[in-house]
Amino acid sequence: MRVICAPDKFKQACSAQVAAAALARGVLDAAPTASVVELPLADGGEGTLDVLRSAFPDRRKVRVSGPLGNAVDAQIGFSADGRRALVESAQACGLWRLQEHERDPLKTTTTGVGEMIRAALDAGATEVAVGLGGSATSDGGAGMAKALGARFLDGTGAEIHPTGGELMKLRSLDLSRLDARLKSVKLTALCDVMTPMLGEHGASRKFVVQKGGTTRALHKLEESLALLQLAAQGAGIAAKGIEPGTGSAGGLGFGVWALLGGTLRSGASAVLELHGFARLLQGASLVLTGEGSFDAQTNEGKLIASLAPLCRAANVPLVVLAGIVEPGVEIAGVTAAFGIARFGARKQDNLDETEASLQRHAAFVTRLLAAKG
Repeated sequence: MRVICAPDKFKQACSAQVAAAALARGVLDAAPTASVVELPLADGGEGTLDVLRSAFPDRRKVRVSGPLGNAVDAQIGFSADGRRALVESAQACGLWRLQEHERDPLKTTTTGVGEMIRAALDAGATEVAVGLGGSATSDGGAGMAKALGARFLDGTGAEIHPTGGELMKLRSLDLSRLDARLKSVKLTALCDVMTPMLGEHGASRKFVVQKGGTTRALHKLEESLALLQLAAQGAGIAAKGIEPGTGSAGGLGFGVWALLGGTLRSGASAVLELHGFARLLQGASLVLTGEGSFDAQTNEGKLIASLAPLCRAANVPLVVLAGIVEPGVEIAGVTAAFGIARFGARKQDNLDETEASLQRHAAFVTRLLAAKG
């Protein structure tokens, strides 16, 4: 029996590395002679830098602006030859950097992401991948673009500092001073979700509340992002803000694509490709994966949605172990999905027990597979 343990992180509970190790222990509890591959994964959000250490082994520390403008220490990953760089946006503007009472997407900024990209360019990188996800921001990447030379102007022509709330004043956009090196670098956004920036299923309506925003803030931010899209069109950029991936990380995908001229792709697919996952599947008996919640958002570019078609094509069972499994979620290629949280237990107790619960349920699934065999 050969089992691949390939989970994402479990937010507020454990990293992908810890989750993968717990799954592996569970498999070996049930089948001591099994061959187990521990493969912690990510979708472009926080943790991407860690799971891609082999591709980007050189880590360099930089001092950049945090989500509220305060200075924070972040890391950039570089390939061994220094030509490729990986910027994890959550290192600069991640929700994890803020206490509960500090979270307000009207006030947060992606400035630090732009500073990290500039640092990668200064180091000589010719390819820069920007992992998107887990942000505390909803500024459409305007703060990032400003750090790289873009100017955001109000109706009087005065420059504004483009946080999510301040974009309400935006009337025009000047990209003439944008860092010239962006024209020659290969810039790619690794999106944790492929949602659009604007509209009913856009960034504001789906993610503002989890970033600490209120219903009132939601409507303000939708208007702010719409003004950013109009300003971009006024600057000659053919962007509608409804393109898949533009809503990732509070519209940071829009910023990378429309303002900086980069490309958008699924972060989970990119991570799987870099790990050679299709090759690893050869001869596998089972893939165990997991994330905090298996829900409607899972099929919008999350890790499991990228794993499923690969497992289906290889005819390998894919079993999901998640904290919560919402009813009615069906993804072709997912054999089964089980919730590991104890019914009736406090949320914090379930979070604290995540590692043990993953190990226990992995053993259950392995015994079922062994019995079938």
